[in-house]
Amino acid sequence: MTIDPNEAAASLSDVASVERRTRETLVYARSSAALILWGLLVGAGYVISFLEPALHYRHWIAITILGFAGSFLIHRRRRARDARLGELLLYTELVLVGFGFVILLLFWPVAPRQLATFWPILFMLGYVIGGLWLGRFYIYCGLTVTALTLAGYFWSGPWFLPWMAVVNGGGLIAGGLWLRRLR
Repeated sequence: MTIDPNEAAASLSDVASVERRTRETLVYARSSAALILWGLLVGAGYVISFLEPALHYRHWIAITILGFAGSFLIHRRRRARDARLGELLLYTELVLVGFGFVILLLFWPVAPRQLATFWPILFMLGYVIGGLWLGRFYIYCGLTVTALTLAGYFWSGPWFLPWMAVVNGGGLIAGGLWLRRLR
């Protein structure tokens, strides 16, 4: 039995499509714990900022350290090949933080509301860019959280920080739970 070139090309295309969807599903399933962790931490950070504004963002240092330590532990538990991807994602987060500080140094001083808007948008940019390689979910998540963050910035008034707890923290938690569902 002979296969013509068109049938062979169609078969190879089908195999490549299945491989891409499988890889995407595996990445989704493995990153859900990190999304949930960061969602809980970030949501708590915005609630603390709302309830105790006198802390002047000191709690964010602890939240950031806990988040990176937790992400490191989550990614360390992966198999060697998966751990490498996790390490690359962790380094990417660190690079985003570094660039964020450079940008803030250039534009300092900024208002607290602007600062509370800047970081989520910067990290959602990372999600959108990562989504180009890791799967569409990250693009949708990044664009949705960015749009809702901007909506809150302009229209939520004094309820901006609770808005951000729900949008940013809740969005990451919902995204992590959604990714678990895809397993």
